[in-house]
Amino acid sequence: MRHVAIIDPYSSGQFLASEFLSRDCRCLAVHSNYPIPAAFAKSYYPDNFEREFIFADSGFDALLATLRQYACVAVVAGAESGVLLANQLADALGLPCCDPSKLQMLRDKFQMQEQIRRDGLRAIGQFQAHNLEQALARLPELQTARTVVKPLSSCGTDGVSFCEDSAQVGAAVERVLGAPNCFGQPNQGVLVQEYISGVEYVVDSVSLGGRHYVTNTSRYEKAALNGSFVYMQEHFIHPCDPQVQPLIAYALKVLTSLGIDFGAAHMEIMLDERGPVLIEVGARLHGAKAPRNAQLFSNISQIDLLVDAAIDPERFNQRTAQPPVHYKHSRAVSLINGQRGTVAAMPGKDWVNTLASYTTAFWNIAEGDAIEPTRGLFDSPGGIFLAHESLAALDSDTRLIRKMEQEGKLWTVA
Repeated sequence: MRHVAIIDPYSSGQFLASEFLSRDCRCLAVHSNYPIPAAFAKSYYPDNFEREFIFADSGFDALLATLRQYACVAVVAGAESGVLLANQLADALGLPCCDPSKLQMLRDKFQMQEQIRRDGLRAIGQFQAHNLEQALARLPELQTARTVVKPLSSCGTDGVSFCEDSAQVGAAVERVLGAPNCFGQPNQGVLVQEYISGVEYVVDSVSLGGRHYVTNTSRYEKAALNGSFVYMQEHFIHPCDPQVQPLIAYALKVLTSLGIDFGAAHMEIMLDERGPVLIEVGARLHGAKAPRNAQLFSNISQIDLLVDAAIDPERFNQRTAQPPVHYKHSRAVSLINGQRGTVAAMPGKDWVNTLASYTTAFWNIAEGDAIEPTRGLFDSPGGIFLAHESLAALDSDTRLIRKMEQEGKLWTVA
């Protein structure tokens, strides 16, 4: 039986091991950092792996020798934190990977924007700073009243602040610098960018040999809440829909510019009156359970297509000769908490199964957890995915979810 190494098999990467196993491949789990960051620990299932290894305990050369001993046929990233190590190991083993000369651009958001700018693609106005004084001194360079402050390397909404003036920028910079990001690593720098006002979309893809295939797209619906912008819904859209064609054309150029020649990618792109512009890209699966949900409304998802790219290129080429087939409409409803206290019970975990369009869900809370009002992705109580042939069914179930949420019936707080 063949072996595959999955680096940081967390978040949506939790689904890869069983998919590989269904194709007669045993999996090795490699943790780039240990202990597993709190944001991802609940999504790791060690029983799905033949063995697990901790990168810090062995070092690169020893880990490389171990993967050679197992004759690994592929190395893939499960979560954002595993992107660099996965591609470095794959390159050293002579396996498909992203362009080795551009790997840092896949994790450093400043370098990411500068690379696509060099290749003639629209990029966001920005600068990076390593202390408060530098950030405030360079702020006038952006020539914009509204800015975004975020860590140079992180994921989701971790550490992201939207600022209206220099005082807010200063406070946001101080919150980021020196604090740990969602991977548990200290932020050595901060990114300050112009604020782009528009509609945010997602383009998900899988690549092999520099050939890119879009599995699905989606549109985010956000709202201002508790001093931040929070996700409310995500509407999944077929890649052939006319509204996303300009986004896809731009996204494919971004993939090439950043050297994402192999593997899954998750691109967040803003569309305003000037057209599309990249917010950021992760060279890994769409997070949480979105790729699993895609398997329930489409004939192709990032999960199964990534496995094709890794171990069955002929099947990859056959399946990507045609656009995906979406059997149902789909959306994700992000849950919002407005209370502070301790989670006493979670009746909603069973209730969601009664919804006509329910497919899957993820929960970031459990009984006994402390809970705060939602301000971002990582402090949301969770998300519920829906898919149905009827848009009316999605609308009806969404209203039911919000009603239960507002009445405190999905979870109770003591």
